[in-house]
Amino acid sequence: MAITTLDGVIAGMQAPQPIVKVGIATAAVGAMRGYTLWYAAGNPGASTANAAGINGQAVTPAVTAATIGGRLRRTNPVSGNAHLARLAMRASQPGVLWLIDRLWHNSGLVVTSTAAQAIAAAALPARSGDGTVNGANVMAAMEWSATGGAGVPTVTLTYTDQDGNAGNTGTFTAVASPPVGTFEIFTLAAGDTGVRAPTSFIQSATRTSGTMHLVLFRVLAQVEVNSANLGSAIDAITSGMPRIYDDSILQLVWFPSVTTATNFMGQYIETQG
Repeated sequence: MAITTLDGVIAGMQAPQPIVKVGIATAAVGAMRGYTLWYAAGNPGASTANAAGINGQAVTPAVTAATIGGRLRRTNPVSGNAHLARLAMRASQPGVLWLIDRLWHNSGLVVTSTAAQAIAAAALPARSGDGTVNGANVMAAMEWSATGGAGVPTVTLTYTDQDGNAGNTGTFTAVASPPVGTFEIFTLAAGDTGVRAPTSFIQSATRTSGTMHLVLFRVLAQVEVNSANLGSAIDAITSGMPRIYDDSILQLVWFPSVTTATNFMGQYIETQG
């Protein structure tokens, strides 16, 4: 049965999962620029860069374990659904933390190219905001697994939106010398609420060096860490109890208030039933 009461939330609580990540470096503070803990040492351990190719792959527990090493540990419910019950975080600097579900990623993008790079994307897993492959509430970002160069182009992604409309575009302005874990988020075209599939990618100038990947993801929850070394948390009530679909690949993205390297200590709990 679905969880419909607080008693049900409590009865379905799973074991807490610890989060400890060390020394997340940031290049610059920006409204559409985060820094993922995906490649950072700690608990959970760091991921290695995926080698899925430019057309990418749906990200599920079946993909190479090393390339999803940064995910938060969880298991699917035996029956019923899973929901967020609590996410707590203390950081050594203030900022905002996102909990996301990593849905799709790729490799093989040429950082020095200014030509359009075509993508025939593998389908999303059925974990978008409406529980389908349609891309509802799915966002796109450029994630760096090796430090980038000094180029600061305008980056444009052409994509099919949540309603199946092709040829829409989203953009961002790059940051210089992005460190490992930089997560540059694309804005979407007016009226769009999600990305079903990327179809091409182009830069107005070279990024010079480094290794970057497109990532499609869904935001599940947000925690505001307002003061350094003081913890903040959300629970089943204050988070809206978002559903954690089976086989979700959960990761954390940090939006810093300052550029100082940041340490993290926290806890993830979900409820099932």
